[in-house]
Amino acid sequence: MGVRSWLGKHFLEDVKISSNQTVVIEVPAALYYKELAIYTACSYLANAVSMCEMRTFIKGEQVKNEDYYLLNVSPNKNENSNYFWHRVVNKMIRDEKGALVVEINGELHCAEEFSVLQERPIIGNIYGGVMLKGGLQLNRTFQAKEVYLFKMEDECVKSLIDGMYTEYSKLLQSAARSFKDTNGRKFILKIEGVKSGDDEFNKTFNEQISKDIKTYMENEYATYVENDGEHLEEQSNNKPQKSAEDFINLRKDMFELTGHAFKIPTSMMTGNVTSLKDVCDIFLTFAVDPLANTITEVLNKRATAHEFLQGNYYKCYTGRIKHRDLFESAANVEKVIGSSLMSPDETREELDLMPLNETWSKKYYVTNNFREADDVRTTVEGGENNE
Repeated sequence: MGVRSWLGKHFLEDVKISSNQTVVIEVPAALYYKELAIYTACSYLANAVSMCEMRTFIKGEQVKNEDYYLLNVSPNKNENSNYFWHRVVNKMIRDEKGALVVEINGELHCAEEFSVLQERPIIGNIYGGVMLKGGLQLNRTFQAKEVYLFKMEDECVKSLIDGMYTEYSKLLQSAARSFKDTNGRKFILKIEGVKSGDDEFNKTFNEQISKDIKTYMENEYATYVENDGEHLEEQSNNKPQKSAEDFINLRKDMFELTGHAFKIPTSMMTGNVTSLKDVCDIFLTFAVDPLANTITEVLNKRATAHEFLQGNYYKCYTGRIKHRDLFESAANVEKVIGSSLMSPDETREELDLMPLNETWSKKYYVTNNFREADDVRTTVEGGENNE
């Protein structure tokens, strides 16, 4: 969405703007807070997804093929996978229609705009009006089986947030009026005698007086020159001065409620993280994992039931999002390898290290001097036979 269309949607619905026309508008503070809160939520989720590994499986075995390269390295000539998944997640959150990804000449592109030409519940929808980044309009239609449509589990979340901010905008305006009324400076201009004149003279005189006072009040170093018979007197304000606490609390509420909508912990939205491990676990469990499952299901949608049951599928793997310190993980790594959960090479890959690709490093071990699992079974079976 361009700046002109965004302004027209939110502020200038009934005003036509020409290409060379300058329009000055005042954007409500609540809109800034809303955009910042949604941007914060989008950033957390998009960063998490971009750190995921889109794994590809053929006949149940993980492989790195062309699909893996497209999903994890370079979806198209102009974008890397990090930027691509950021765009997809942002479109999922901000656009109720979702993010439409089309495949063109073996490349993946996230559409800037698209429309549903025909809703066909039985045989699949028809999509058209697809415009790519840079304004490239695709003059063709796409069937449901030809595209990937990523949508949030709750399509109405953005509308609910917009409705919430409408009410908070009123509260912010009320707080602003109260703040100005309490903390603002008020003056009384006493004029002993003014020559009366026609309406035009009175209008010009009042405008000049208002302009002079306004300049004096808004400029830190201005000087008000009193004419004969004039006396500008500041009113004493006996009301206690108000702080900006009302604004801070309202802004905090906005961020908290936006975080609730996307299942993001409050401490992450407000930037006051104390128990990092617990917060990360909650964020991954309730915010990232459902999003990763949605991406996994959409990627697998184009596969037939036969292909899926044969072990040909994709998986959005979230295990590499959390930062792992190599030395702090050493004791846990020993337990993982020693319990046959992972081979040494698989463990090294989880720690972002290169696999050794040795025969022994691809095998699975159990504790007892880290012997091979097959050796342990052989020993047990041999002992039973001896008995």
